[in-house]
Amino acid sequence: MNNHSDKKMYLLYHEYKYCEDNEYKEIKLLGIYSSEQEASKAIERYYKLAGFKKYSKECFIVDEYIVDVDTNWKNGFANPVCLDWNFEILTSCFNEWLGNNKSLDESWKDEAYYKALCRVYKVVYKIRDIGELAQYIQQVWVECFNDKSKNFDDYIQIAKNIIAKEFYDF
Repeated sequence: MNNHSDKKMYLLYHEYKYCEDNEYKEIKLLGIYSSEQEASKAIERYYKLAGFKKYSKECFIVDEYIVDVDTNWKNGFANPVCLDWNFEILTSCFNEWLGNNKSLDESWKDEAYYKALCRVYKVVYKIRDIGELAQYIQQVWVECFNDKSKNFDDYIQIAKNIIAKEFYDF
């Protein structure tokens, strides 16, 4: 193991919410893989099993780690309570941006909207540039809803609002 590419590993998780109001979250560590391709193959194997095929493939999460490197120390460690709270804030930002007066729970029951929020949430801690985040949100919105009615300034507005919430500081 001479360079970082040799020291990468990929953890595969399956995460879903359950109960009537999705108030509980189940996270299962499914495996550790040497490449993203191997993790993707594992997703295909798991997805065929009865316990997994009833959920969307988006419930599978692959995280990349570098062996012998401390994780998240630079920005601090994550607290699960803060993560849930931050998802609520993110949902509120989008509800306000869209003029959506639904409660958080009502918003999350809309499967397409929830999946779009999850996709944005996965990168909101990594992307600190307003333009880059706006571009990503635009990509998600077009892919998920085929919504081409907004101009780039609209996406800049939501990106600024999200970044102003300081998701990076726990």
